[in-house]
Amino acid sequence: MSENVDNLIAEQGIYSNGLMKRNRFHIDYDVRTPTYQVFGTNVPVFSVQIPGWDVTTTIETSVRGNVKHFPYRKNWTQQLQIVFYMENKHNANQSMFDIINRWCNAVSQPSGPQPYYRESVQNNTLDVVQGTGDGNGLRWQFFEVYPRVLYPIELMPIEDIAPMVFSVQFSYRAYDLRNGNGTLIGTQNYSGGIGT
Repeated sequence: MSENVDNLIAEQGIYSNGLMKRNRFHIDYDVRTPTYQVFGTNVPVFSVQIPGWDVTTTIETSVRGNVKHFPYRKNWTQQLQIVFYMENKHNANQSMFDIINRWCNAVSQPSGPQPYYRESVQNNTLDVVQGTGDGNGLRWQFFEVYPRVLYPIELMPIEDIAPMVFSVQFSYRAYDLRNGNGTLIGTQNYSGGIGT
């Protein structure tokens, strides 16, 4: 049985639960440093690598029967990487590349580590919003976030049509995961942590 793409992504199609919906997502950011303040909403990006997690297990040998493996801690991996579009604007100011560069300059300290974390990093947030076509789906909200690595940009001729992009790796302190109704379904914050 063959189905066309329209049927696969249709509301009442074979995959109406969203498995074959178009991948729609965007980011919202709010940068508040003493030297640079900027915010943006509904910013399209090429791709996002969202952090994952793994459950650490311990092996217990003093139990009756076979060896038992017990889960005891959920470890979050810090791998927030976003691939942005390199906009083709006449004025490069306020392009995402310009914003990332200014953000890097605002949080870096050329004279070495300084007691500036609270002022330059603490108020920064970045949200990754996964849209389903029927409204917003999951929302990851990252707290105390800043760009850590701007990967090299490779300029080269290409034969196929492809967007020009650049990649940025972000560091953050914690993040919350919420569903489309705003209900908290996962967090790194406990007992009154940041953001929650």
